[in-house]
Amino acid sequence: MRLWACAGILLAALDSGALAAGLNTDEGIRLFEARRLPEARATLEAVAREDPRDALALYYLGRTLLAQNEPERAAAWLEKAIALEPGNGPAHQWLGRAWGQQARDANVFKQASLAPKIRREFERAVQLDAENVDARLDLMEFYIQAPGLMGGSLEKARVEAAEIGRRDRLRGSGASGRIAEYEKRFDAALAEYGRAAREFPERIEPVVWTENLWIGKKDYGRAFGAVDAFLERNPASMPGCYQLGRLAALSGERGGPGVECLKRYLVYEPKPGEPGRAWAHVRLGQIQEKRGDRAAARREYEEALSLDASLKEAREGVKRVS
Repeated sequence: MRLWACAGILLAALDSGALAAGLNTDEGIRLFEARRLPEARATLEAVAREDPRDALALYYLGRTLLAQNEPERAAAWLEKAIALEPGNGPAHQWLGRAWGQQARDANVFKQASLAPKIRREFERAVQLDAENVDARLDLMEFYIQAPGLMGGSLEKARVEAAEIGRRDRLRGSGASGRIAEYEKRFDAALAEYGRAAREFPERIEPVVWTENLWIGKKDYGRAFGAVDAFLERNPASMPGCYQLGRLAALSGERGGPGVECLKRYLVYEPKPGEPGRAWAHVRLGQIQEKRGDRAAARREYEEALSLDASLKEAREGVKRVS
């Protein structure tokens, strides 16, 4: 989805070269949204060379590089996009994510230097658009995970959860449940997720939250119970079917129904925010790997990589079964 229009730039352009650059930007965005990341990167890099003031191209180039697990280079391009468009809230949000990805694998000294940057970008994204629930969730997660000396604060996290709930009841329940899980108040977390499931019986999110909690506790029986209950209410739900396959892949249980569901998912067109087909191949590969069929598992992992070369789980899967 275009996050800010480039139509004004195109209309102001007086030469065909600028128009061509705008069209190439559109193509790069299309490729990015289709998860054709190497092609998107090449297209957007060409636009950036031709017109280094195309803020939209720089923004999507940064997001493409982040999707390819190159957070340092992603941050550099996102900073350039922000220098051109300081009021672009999503660019601030994604810059915070790029620095957050760097911090995830860094030593404590690097994390300490990155933490103020991460917090500043998420806070700026929320300041620019108070209705940006995704940015508020990112900021809340920072407040949960960061030590107090680096800006973490459960009190601030609760404030963000309340703000999220005022804008989106479903995601507000998820935010409150996330905080409860962090505090190891698992009954409170499950109560939040259960309330959301009752209020929004056709939405998959409360099921995934509940499922993930039980996966974390290695209680696959209860995780399957959450998915089964959802599928009883929504038997035609492809996201629900995917979750059954995912759980079969992670647990090593109910492989037959898991394979059936994942194969059904592969002929489904996932909607924005739903797992892509590449993930279905990864889960099929994991099921086959647990069954001891290394050749079949490798085929699935390689198919996943053909659809999304950035999938770490698929690359690692190929290495394990080769």
